[in-house]
Amino acid sequence: MKVSFRYLTAVAFALMVILPAVATAEGNRSTINKSIRIDDSSTTGNVKSVNGAIRIGANSVVKSVESVNGSISLDNGVRVEMGIEAVNGSVTLEPGCEVGGDVGTVNGSIRLQTTSVSGGIDTVNGGIRLLNGTEVVGNVMVRKPHGWSFNKRREPVKVEIGENVQVHGDLIFEHAVELKLHDSARVGEIIGDKVTIIASS
Repeated sequence: MKVSFRYLTAVAFALMVILPAVATAEGNRSTINKSIRIDDSSTTGNVKSVNGAIRIGANSVVKSVESVNGSISLDNGVRVEMGIEAVNGSVTLEPGCEVGGDVGTVNGSIRLQTTSVSGGIDTVNGGIRLLNGTEVVGNVMVRKPHGWSFNKRREPVKVEIGENVQVHGDLIFEHAVELKLHDSARVGEIIGDKVTIIASS
């Protein structure tokens, strides 16, 4: 997965022009400058926010989740049919969540617990924590910052691959990373010139 800052920023500006404060069409939820809260056990289409947090209640089903300048939080047992993308905001998934595509951020942390991801994990400037048996089918990637909007990082990105986590793809790091890798974790190849590995048990 490639999270494009320019693309998501363009989407944000487009939403500002064409959407009212809150819009619902064919089960979709979109908002500007307000948060979105999806009730437990709900079924919803695409969920998009500009300048507002998104929280999906437990045991809900949504098509996709996208945020520009806001955090994304999924309670226990949420299923996302496609993917999750955030620009300036964290992504947190509680145990039992399932994601049918990729999970990506630009400037925000990613924290998954006991979660199944059919795609990959992707960030630029945010840390990654995969915990408690989380399974990722694709790659886990920290991309090199590009463009005028990113300053050169002085500190390595922190990545944790926790107990009983499985990453069927590779760990690909395009800039400095501090990798905490649990003895029980199973991952593919670790690719990167500046990777400091800290073993844990």
